[in-house]
Amino acid sequence: MGLAAAANPVPALIAALLAFGFGFLWHRMFEKAWMTAPGYEGKPALKIAPLVIVFIAYFVIAEMLAGLTAHIGGITLGNTLTNALLVWAGFVLAAMVVDHSFEARPRKLTLINGGHWLGAFVIMGVVIGLMG
Repeated sequence: MGLAAAANPVPALIAALLAFGFGFLWHRMFEKAWMTAPGYEGKPALKIAPLVIVFIAYFVIAEMLAGLTAHIGGITLGNTLTNALLVWAGFVLAAMVVDHSFEARPRKLTLINGGHWLGAFVIMGVVIGLMG
């Protein structure tokens, strides 16, 4: 499927919603380790404005994944998952490792956040690949 499939916002919205839910559950599952990392002070309040911003960011990521996949080889499950993993490893994880290294963050935090983004990208890749 080509560029027309990438222009359809429905798969990206569903992918963003599922990734958002996954992220919420992931951070709840690792809440204690995540909250005790240096630089975090207490449990953040669940206010609506930051959650809306997070959802919009997930939607932008899902749309970019769909567009990138459509431009490179067409939206299929295999192509989308491959691109999701490459983008995660080459951009998201690599940038996170650099930031966490410069900030002297614990590796545990890098693993927790890296795992979250891996899961989010796999979810988005599957949804977009199947629906796109």
